[in-house]
Amino acid sequence: MQIDWITVAAQIVNFLALVWILHRLLYRPVTRAMQRRAADIRDRFAEAERREALAVEEADRLRAQQRDVEAARAGVLAEAEAEAAALRARLEEEARAAVAARRAEWEDQLDREQAAFLADLRRGTAAHVARVARRVLDDLAGAALEEAVVDTFIGRLRALEGKPLDELRAEAVAAGGEMAVSSAFDLSDGMRARLCSALDRVHDAPRVGFDRDPALVCGIRLRIRGQTVQWTVDAYLDDLQNEVAAQIDRGARDRAAE
Repeated sequence: MQIDWITVAAQIVNFLALVWILHRLLYRPVTRAMQRRAADIRDRFAEAERREALAVEEADRLRAQQRDVEAARAGVLAEAEAEAAALRARLEEEARAAVAARRAEWEDQLDREQAAFLADLRRGTAAHVARVARRVLDDLAGAALEEAVVDTFIGRLRALEGKPLDELRAEAVAAGGEMAVSSAFDLSDGMRARLCSALDRVHDAPRVGFDRDPALVCGIRLRIRGQTVQWTVDAYLDDLQNEVAAQIDRGARDRAAE
């Protein structure tokens, strides 16, 4: 049998071409697909391991968080119990204090009412004594008494010395010598002349205006701008009223002490 080397060579070439084509078009894509598949499987496995690790970590975190919550709950309960005990103690103390305050307020009110009653009694008694004395003086008022009042007031003017006199003179200068004399009764010409003469020591040329003021019980008042000098029986009656009130107060305190 004779071998056709050309045919053999052609078959070899065809076989090699087929192998190359298979490698090029089939084996290489399949290999690459298998490699990609293996890589994908490895990636998924790594992702699964990573997620498992995260799950374990999250579980640990949740357990730790649960322990913290339990500890916080126990702390809150303990704090609530302590606050409840403190609140109960505070409310009891406030209740006792309120009762004590109410009792003290009641006692103070009783004391105030008693003091007010005694004060009204004191003022009423003293005022009554003063009113009686004023009526007596009004009934007894006459020329002799009026002369005595004028003399007493002039004596007070002449007794002024030092700072009171300097202040009165300064006001008289600032007022241009104008001054007002008020009296509880009508002043005679002689009384006015004597008063003007006494006022010469306050100002060289006094310009005196006279008027009547019934509110001045048996008294005389000199007013120069903001300065006032006066003498009235009212002052003595006020002293009498205060003394009567003081006597009533002392008697009330002595009875309370007993």
